Amino acid sequence: MTTLNPQYPNTHGEQTSTNNPALNQEAFDRAVERGGEKGQTGMTAMGAYLKTGLLLLLTIVAAVWGWNQVVTATVFGVQTLVPPDWMFFAYLATFILGIMAIFAGRFTWLIAILYALAYGTVLGVTSHYYDARWDGIVLQAIIGTIAVFGATWVLFTTGIIKPTGKLAMFVSIAMIGLLLVWGFAWFLSLFGINFTFLYEPSILGILFALFIVLLGALNLPLDFNFIKMSAEAGAPKYMEWYGAYGLMLSMIWMYVSILRLLSLLRER
Repeated sequence: MTTLNPQYPNTHGEQTSTNNPALNQEAFDRAVERGGEKGQTGMTAMGAYLKTGLLLLLTIVAAVWGWNQVVTATVFGVQTLVPPDWMFFAYLATFILGIMAIFAGRFTWLIAILYALAYGTVLGVTSHYYDARWDGIVLQAIIGTIAVFGATWVLFTTGIIKPTGKLAMFVSIAMIGLLLVWGFAWFLSLFGINFTFLYEPSILGILFALFIVLLGALNLPLDFNFIKMSAEAGAPKYMEWYGAYGLMLSMIWMYVSILRLLSLLRER
């Protein structure tokens, strides 16, 4: 049986807090508790990264398929793109799978794969619309996502960016503030009051979108460090899939944020 400290990510005395819904202390401990540890060999950071690569590959394959499901039709004499009929069910599936991942335990590998396939199709359909309006924007967003991920990884591994308590606190406060802004904007929109800077290509809107990208980038080293320290402290082997699932969520966040930023820049 693997020996696991109940607070294993903190056994090194470093800051490991992250705002990733999967890669945080409570969620990780809950997954370990539900999955159990008996008969498991140790988790490794490399194992989590390799599984992340597999999940991202599945996401891309599903996105290509979803992209090809969008058809062109003539509506009232105008050529327009028509999404597939199953789009609602794909959105619903990602929502349900996201909740199931919290309780999946040893079956996280299955939920993570299904989530990658389901959300990949959603990304494919959505990306098709963006690329139809701004030619080449999807490729730019993909390159940007890879560049940010790679740069952040190099800065983390070389120690230039350290996941300190101050960094974690800043990211946490910023994330809470972002959620409050979105929630408040949604509430006011019910009464016809709209925060136009959230979606219009104004200078303020572009700066806000850039801030979201920066926030996602700053959260990546916290994710890297959480996986690293969890592995060093003896998390069970199957938790590599949980770490991979969480890192996949961060990559999706980054891609969507960069795609939105580029669309605002193109529109302006």
